Amino acid sequence: MSIETLRLRLYHSLFQRHGNTTRTHFPADQFIHPEPQMEESDMPKRYTLPLHVAASAILLLALSPVAAAMDNGRAGCMVALEDALVQLAAERIDSVLGAVAGSTRALGDTYARLAAAQVSQTPPDTRRWLALRTTLGHTTGLQSWPGDPKTAPAYQASYPGFYSYNGEALSNAVLRQLDLFERLTPAFRTAYESFPFSWVYMTTADNAMMIYPYLPMDQAINNGMPTETPYYRAADFGLRAVGWTSPYLDLVGAGMMITASYPVYDGESLLGVMSRDITLKELAMSVLLHLTNANSSSALIVDGNGLAIDATDPDLAAEIDRVNSKARGAVLYYRTAGGIEGLGSRDAVASSSIRVNALVEQVLGKARSGGATVRFDLDDQNVLAARIKRTGWFVVLIRPQVACACAS
Repeated sequence: MSIETLRLRLYHSLFQRHGNTTRTHFPADQFIHPEPQMEESDMPKRYTLPLHVAASAILLLALSPVAAAMDNGRAGCMVALEDALVQLAAERIDSVLGAVAGSTRALGDTYARLAAAQVSQTPPDTRRWLALRTTLGHTTGLQSWPGDPKTAPAYQASYPGFYSYNGEALSNAVLRQLDLFERLTPAFRTAYESFPFSWVYMTTADNAMMIYPYLPMDQAINNGMPTETPYYRAADFGLRAVGWTSPYLDLVGAGMMITASYPVYDGESLLGVMSRDITLKELAMSVLLHLTNANSSSALIVDGNGLAIDATDPDLAAEIDRVNSKARGAVLYYRTAGGIEGLGSRDAVASSSIRVNALVEQVLGKARSGGATVRFDLDDQNVLAARIKRTGWFVVLIRPQVACACAS
């Protein structure tokens, strides 16, 4: 069996069940079955690889291109190894995004099935829901926790938030949706626990919303009309598929985020949009820190326009937080003056790091010619970048230039 065959088999095995430990925060089944049915009996659980399996996988995945190159008599130092590691980092992020997309789609399909089955059921318990409501402005919150209705749970407590953005009145359609929300709560909780640095929420076409974990009323009233938001409009209504927002700044302090949104239909009738937010810092750091070491290497992630998403360098990371927080939006880019001008955005701000701006500008330029990775030298540094297929972002590794003489 060839090394490349082992590499492919081991890559597939990364997404199988291995034991019952819970260090990994994404459901392995979502990778193999992108459209799980999300019944009560097969809701996703958290899985992880034993350390020795993960280590062996990374070594084989990383070293197989090197071995292939050596077999052909054209190995060069650590070039192939670095290419493989950066590509693996990009693939890891892409796979996690794929798992989130699959989970979002599964939850949306579950809601559609429940809604279709609800037609012949008894009318909603109108009196109960009216007794549970609290209205501020045009936002009505419904109690979803046990005990005193005046003692609301804390931010991100393990309860769903139920909201209607139609004032105090609750239409018959919204009352039915609240019944569906209650039935969907176990699936939401399980989905969140499988990937705990994200929000899970359903927005109906009638401007009712269920969100997990709990979002307090004083923050829910800042949402505006949900059906007019970027996360609702990000759904791919034409293809009835998952769509993605551009990276954005979370205004309650979670940093840079991205949202997967999936349109939910009953036949030709739009029921609403199922969404999942991802906190990018936790996802990025779980990958980027494995690329850097004590030799002054650093890594960062940018989108296809050079928008700064995250960086391992503390100064760069602090600048992302500082500039975006001040602007209350994602405005910091790693671009030169010419690149910023070409964006055509009045809000775009260039990083204070001239060096990083210049190298990202080159990454974006060289990436237009295609190829799995981009590699070049800039001043005294080696730069290597790999594209994240699902989003078009780039993982960029920057390391001190190392001269090496290798025998073929």
